[in-house]
Amino acid sequence: MSKRIFNNIFIKIISAILAIIAWLILVNVSDPTTNITISGVNVNFENESALAEKGYTYEVVDGSKISVDLSGPKSEITTLRASDISAVVDLAEMSEFSDYADISVTVKKDGKDLKNINVTPKTSSVKLNIGNRTQTDYKVDVQVKGTLESDEKLAELTASPFSVRIAGPSEDMKKITGVKAVIDIQDKTDEISEDVPLEMTDSEGKVIKDDLVQMSRQTVRVTGKLITSKKVPIVCKTQGNPEKGYEVKDVELSSKEITLSGSETILDGINEFEIPSSALDIEGIASDKTYRIWLSDYAPDGVNVVSDNSVQATVKIVKTK
Repeated sequence: MSKRIFNNIFIKIISAILAIIAWLILVNVSDPTTNITISGVNVNFENESALAEKGYTYEVVDGSKISVDLSGPKSEITTLRASDISAVVDLAEMSEFSDYADISVTVKKDGKDLKNINVTPKTSSVKLNIGNRTQTDYKVDVQVKGTLESDEKLAELTASPFSVRIAGPSEDMKKITGVKAVIDIQDKTDEISEDVPLEMTDSEGKVIKDDLVQMSRQTVRVTGKLITSKKVPIVCKTQGNPEKGYEVKDVELSSKEITLSGSETILDGINEFEIPSSALDIEGIASDKTYRIWLSDYAPDGVNVVSDNSVQATVKIVKTK
C-alpha cells in the first residue's frame, strides 16, 4: 500500500515538472524574448527653474538624442517606437559642480509603463554647458577660539581635505574670498581630531551666507595637538673615580632647570630631568673638567626641550683630605 502511495506522489511530481517545462517552451516559442536597439530618442528636461532661479543658463553639448537597448517579449518589443521611450533629465537633481546630468529612461505604451521591458540607455548622462556659473577652489583657513592654560601651546592644526570647491552665480562668487573652519580649543587636551563646519568669508573676514552658492562639502576634519610645557630641575651623577688622592667636590651646572614640552599625560610623570652618569665620565681625572651636554639626547620619547638645548657641567675636583 505504501509503495503505491509513494509511486503516485512521484508520478505527480514528475507530471508537474513536465507541465512547467512544457509551459516555458510554449511561452518562448509563441512569444520569445527579443533584443532590439532604438535610436533617435529625444531627451527631455524637467525643473529648468532650478537653474533659472540661480541665474544660470544652459545649452546641451552632447546627448540631446540617445539610443537605447530593449529586451522583452517579441510581441511587445516589435511594436515600440522612439516615441514610446521616455528619456528625462531632472535638472533639480544635477550636481552644482558637474556639467553632466543623469538620464532616466522608461518605456510607455498608450500611457502605461511597460514593466516587463528592460531598457538600458547607451548614453547614461547628458553634457551641458552651464552659463553664468563660476567654480573656485579655496584653501581651508583653520582658526581657533577659546583660551589655553598658561603652560600650553597649540601645535599646527591641519584640515583634511585642505581645500574645498565653491560654485555659484558669477556675481555672488565675487563676494567670496576665503573659507574658514573655526575649532573651539577650550578644555581640549592632548590630541585634537574633530569635524568642523566650514564657513565662507568675504574680504573683511565676515561670514557669508548665500543659498545660491554651494560648497563641495560642509565640514572638514581638523587635527592637531595641544602641547603642555613644564619646568623641572636638572640632576646629574658622575661615572668612574678620579685619580687616587682626589675626590669630587661638586658638579656645577650652567642651568639648573629645563623647560620641556609634550602632552599633559607624559609631562605629569616627569618631575626632574636626569643626565645619565655616562655623560660625566671622570675616571682618572685630577683636576676640574667641564662637559658640554646636549639635553635633547636624553629627553624621553614624546618630549621636546623648549629651553636652551645644551648645558655645561663642571666637575670640581679636590685633593682628598
